[in-house]
Amino acid sequence: MVRKGLSISHFTPSKLSSDGHIFLADNEEGINKRNTMHNRLVADAFIPAGGRPGTIDITNYKKFLTKDGLPSSPLIVEGANLFITADARKALFDEAGIVIVKDSSANKCGVITSSYEICAAMLLSNEVFCLHKEQVRLKICKFILTS
Repeated sequence: MVRKGLSISHFTPSKLSSDGHIFLADNEEGINKRNTMHNRLVADAFIPAGGRPGTIDITNYKKFLTKDGLPSSPLIVEGANLFITADARKALFDEAGIVIVKDSSANKCGVITSSYEICAAMLLSNEVFCLHKEQVRLKICKFILTS
């Protein structure tokens, strides 16, 4: 589906388990499921890599907590810009102890890595660059994270 550029509406439902569901964002129920998924799933880390700015805000941040008052994820790495508002970010940290890597910090590695890739691409032949691209990317990320 990815190679053909098809949407999730083209997925074959029979390939899902008996617990699986497909919710399309072409109706109110599907839109609600999409917009609240981060509140319903429990994970070791939550990495919003898309979404609307202010999705988690001061009026709804408690929905990110389970019925026991525990965070549905103890770590949030904001890959999406402005996914959590500043006041909600503070409340999630203060009240639930959630560690949050703010969007501007989380995105720095990607920006720096892209810059180095551009520099490397300008200095190396296409063949050499493509041959070593993934190794260079991993080394840059390791350097950034350990510095």
